Amino acid sequence: MSFIENIVGTITNPKNETEKIAEHPMIEEAVMLIGVYGILTAIAAYILSNKITYIIPGFDNTSSMRSLMILSSIVVALIVPIIIWLIGTGVIHLLSMAAGGEGKFYPQMLTVVGFSFLPMILNGIINIGIYSMIEPQVIDISPSNPMAMKELYSSPSFIALALIGIIIQIWSTIILYFGIRNAHKISSALSAIIAAIPLVLSVISTAWSFRGIGIL
Repeated sequence: MSFIENIVGTITNPKNETEKIAEHPMIEEAVMLIGVYGILTAIAAYILSNKITYIIPGFDNTSSMRSLMILSSIVVALIVPIIIWLIGTGVIHLLSMAAGGEGKFYPQMLTVVGFSFLPMILNGIINIGIYSMIEPQVIDISPSNPMAMKELYSSPSFIALALIGIIIQIWSTIILYFGIRNAHKISSALSAIIAAIPLVLSVISTAWSFRGIGIL
């Protein structure tokens, strides 16, 4: 099977395709998917960093410091997907093994989990599109303007991104579910529970963030 066939199969028929991927894992394909997602995330971070300017009292707001912050956001956006992939796969693999699974961490689970990131590539593209349409804004974070962050993240664009992100995460969870079940040969119920953990954590994180800035 070619890489493109694996991608198309994962989208159209994840049940059968993840079984094939689990039987013949190609770790380099997973690395490519994570790499593309990381690049798209970095591009989105760059666009957003240039659209939103934060003014923080007592903080150096010079152009050089702003450039450093933009660079930092790009580097973080590139690295975080790789870290999440490696650590997430490790946790999922250990939980699956505890549930009686028989799969291998490398290259089997790393490849299967990597393919579950496929929908996140679409999420990265959507983020780039929406961030590109956002009007430049200056956010003055100060005691006199405590609602500045709420005004930004309660905008229709950011609310839409949050909802789209959850929907795409559900799609990823479905692929992950079939991947765990096919790789570790554990029951459907246990596979569903383990696959749902990243989704639950994502929803909680989003809700917690919104609560922290006063939206919820």
